[in-house]
Amino acid sequence: MTLTKNDFEEFKNWLDLDINSIAWEGRYADSFTGFWDSFFKDQIEHLELAERFEYAKKIAKSGPLISWLNWLFEKFIAFSFINKNHSVREIAFLFDLQEKYISTVLRDHLIKVHPQFEDLINENFQISNVSSKNLFLRFEDLLPVFGEDARKKGTFEDDILAHMEVTLYPDWANLVKELQKDILSLKVDFENLKKKAGYKKQLRFFQEVIILLLILSVVVFALKNTNKWYEDYLVNKITLFEPNFFWLDKSLSYQEQDLLAKQQIDLTNKELDELEKIEAQQVFADESLESRYDPESDVVVLDSVEDVPKSFGEAETEQSEYEENKKGGYRDSSYASSNKKAYRILMASVEPSAIRTKILPLMKRFGIAQVDNVRPGMQIPGGLYFNLQVPSKNLKDFMTKVTAISESTIFESRSQGGDQPGKNRVFIWIKSI
Repeated sequence: MTLTKNDFEEFKNWLDLDINSIAWEGRYADSFTGFWDSFFKDQIEHLELAERFEYAKKIAKSGPLISWLNWLFEKFIAFSFINKNHSVREIAFLFDLQEKYISTVLRDHLIKVHPQFEDLINENFQISNVSSKNLFLRFEDLLPVFGEDARKKGTFEDDILAHMEVTLYPDWANLVKELQKDILSLKVDFENLKKKAGYKKQLRFFQEVIILLLILSVVVFALKNTNKWYEDYLVNKITLFEPNFFWLDKSLSYQEQDLLAKQQIDLTNKELDELEKIEAQQVFADESLESRYDPESDVVVLDSVEDVPKSFGEAETEQSEYEENKKGGYRDSSYASSNKKAYRILMASVEPSAIRTKILPLMKRFGIAQVDNVRPGMQIPGGLYFNLQVPSKNLKDFMTKVTAISESTIFESRSQGGDQPGKNRVFIWIKSI
């Protein structure tokens, strides 16, 4: 089945295009006529017409022009159903399209013509499977209900694309020029064209693979030789320092000598007694030289406030777990005077004054007093300084609040004396950074 010039002229009259608006008040009427005559050639098949529409949409670059071409193609599908009495199955076969797409196009068109029969149209153009009876529906089957209105006119008053000035788009001239070429009037063997295109693509693919393999081989060869050269370069640059034993005199050998083995010592009983007395005196002399208070580190770093003893009343009378286990019997008497703990809190901040304003209210809250004449939060070179007497019962709560203000480090040490009963010394140093 072929389409003739009369079919396209009938389609143009049925479409009822506003040529005056499309050609911009008639100025581009010749251009539009040239497009229509070159596009709708005489004696062409439906499939070739569909390919012409696809080719035209590839040439067009502007979105509105592509939409107009797509609208024109769907109108020709509706024209084939209404005026040529083709079924949905026949139209899909002629244009090589899916039946669902054809039924959707026809349904949308007929609903605009007869909106009062929308339910009937939806029911007749619903295709659920390939064996649906609606595939063989023709317009003559609906003619008793719809009448001849759909055959008279294919556009509507609110159809904007029927009046769109497509000739004003920049790519319109290029579209007309390409469509007027003689190659479009020839019957091209599309199958052979696809085979040739496929063969060229395969050949080009293998060429690209071979080129990539050659490039990869060159890169691997270059990297391998470069690494080998660099390894040799590093071996020549590196000198290993190792002990050299070649200077030793191998003729010498170690000989153990016992200096007392060949000496005979003859001592009388009296001399032995004197010797024992001297040795006894030297033993006690060595013990007296030992310091009764050997130096040791009293400072212990605490990981957190949780490491502080739970009951500070008991902590003042017990030995700290951070003290040495071995004190030597005479050290026990020193615990009573040095077992009270002092704590140092070290902090660092870019705004030490802000931290001071948060610590000062805590002093009043927990009943904390300053030591001697050291004003809490005193400005000294490098930061701020607090020297405080904290009640033992409030010590842990106070240190928890202080360390929560900023990242801190806590040190624990034994106090050197001078603390008030029931209180612990706390030093706070805020370093300015």
